[in-house]
Amino acid sequence: MRVAGFPSPADEYGLVTLSLHELLIPRPSSTYFVRVAEDLAPNVRTSDILIVDRSLALKDGVLALVVLAGQICLRQVQSRQGQYWLSPLNGGTAMLLRENDEQTLWGVVAHVSHKTY
Repeated sequence: MRVAGFPSPADEYGLVTLSLHELLIPRPSSTYFVRVAEDLAPNVRTSDILIVDRSLALKDGVLALVVLAGQICLRQVQSRQGQYWLSPLNGGTAMLLRENDEQTLWGVVAHVSHKTY
């Protein structure tokens, strides 16, 4: 079937699909979600959802989910002289992350999702 008339300028632009799954969870087997129970920082608030990826490498400045004394905690990673330190978000003493200390490190926070309305 043919349609007469001028083509729409929008026809040049193909349909672009957006998949939040592909965007936020590129490695599903190593990704999990954690809901935040209390305000932790200006950009991490109560009821936010952390998307944590266990396959991501540590680097300076990232947020990491760790287990300390049986508690799940969110810490900022700091790199100093080839070693990684875990600092509380509200200040306090940083803890050295020892090599092969997998029971402490759960993964790196890849995304923080929170409501704005």
